[in-house]
Amino acid sequence: MNANNTTDNKIKCYRFNPIKFNKHDTIYQGIEMNPKDSFITELVKIEKFQGYSNAYNLGLYFRIKDQSSWAKSKKITGLWKTTRLGAFFGDFRDNTNKTLLLFKLDPQSHELTVYEYPRGYYPNRNLIDNLIAAL
Repeated sequence: MNANNTTDNKIKCYRFNPIKFNKHDTIYQGIEMNPKDSFITELVKIEKFQGYSNAYNLGLYFRIKDQSSWAKSKKITGLWKTTRLGAFFGDFRDNTNKTLLLFKLDPQSHELTVYEYPRGYYPNRNLIDNLIAAL
């Protein structure tokens, strides 16, 4: 998909409330979820980046619960920092596509909102910054 195409009507938005705060992570429960057509599950976790990979400029990781335990579940993406407080971006990679994910953490309510763009949509950094500014 061309990065300049409008995708507003195809963006999926998922909201999560925190259900458990731990020392290095927070577990979230989905609100009115319909994950049938998405890889995002009803339970997700945001965990602190602890330097166990070669990634840089990461503060957090996003993990879905697709297995019986969190340790076996898939880390979807690192959350790259932005200039906007509480806003991050990442990506979902499958065999052939890289898909943009935007994350918004509300500092007061701790609610997490995840915006999933259409499969294969991953624009340049300037356009990502514009999308984040519009959150």
